Amino acid sequence: MSATQSAASPLAAALPTDPAALATYRKQKIALLFEQIITHGDLDLADELFHEDFTWPQFGLHGPEGVRTWVRAFRTAFPDMVDTVVEQWAEGDTVITRVECTATQLGPFRGLPPSGRKATFGALGIDRFRGDKVIERSAHFDLADLMRKYGHTQLNVPPVDRP
Repeated sequence: MSATQSAASPLAAALPTDPAALATYRKQKIALLFEQIITHGDLDLADELFHEDFTWPQFGLHGPEGVRTWVRAFRTAFPDMVDTVVEQWAEGDTVITRVECTATQLGPFRGLPPSGRKATFGALGIDRFRGDKVIERSAHFDLADLMRKYGHTQLNVPPVDRP
């Protein structure tokens, strides 16, 4: 058991069979992604939260190592990131989480150069489970709002090669 786990941790509990309890269990696991892995950089938890066959198609990432790769890049851009879970919904094998993110942009992010500004923005995570682990994820935020809050007026994206 890692230092971040305790006997009361949702990671230590058996997978519930009651649908309501299962939904709560899964929401608690996703809260750990935002509050422990992203906010505190506890990358070891990725192995316990994400299935070995996990995919994040949006970013072409796979497995727990893909999650760690993304978190490292995200925390390089926003090293003081604090993700706070605002709301969660769970139905079937899917959990949707709305978070509030507060951070200073000290590194590049999605074509945006570091601004040095601190801002708060919202994001949605959609996570699909297989059993007790996330098998697929997508993350959504308003890039135009994020650009405005960090003082960017132009997105620096390489041109698309056309035939």
